[in-house]
Amino acid sequence: MALHRIQLLTIAVVLSTLFLASGVTQSTDRQATARNAAPAKTSAAAPTATWTFEGCWTQFQSGPCRDVFRDAQGNYWICRDCGTTGNPTPGKCSPISEAALARGFWCS
Repeated sequence: MALHRIQLLTIAVVLSTLFLASGVTQSTDRQATARNAAPAKTSAAAPTATWTFEGCWTQFQSGPCRDVFRDAQGNYWICRDCGTTGNPTPGKCSPISEAALARGFWCS
């Protein structure tokens, strides 16, 4: 009987974690969509010279590492493979949240 309870609790924890993670992902996607809905002139006008390289990051330990930059407004952007981005622009990079960065791994 105790084993059955442990199994049920384990399943409940896994399902609740997945449920919470999907909610975070949806809100992040909505924020990215809202930022991308702004006129293209605004994002293109953002001077990329003020972007700061933060490091290389990967979502999974065995995944490819990608460049992460931070713009003048404090927003994070994930770009091409580590060391290949060159001059970061909204065309080369996509917005990424701090929460997503916290769930991944920084490459050395």
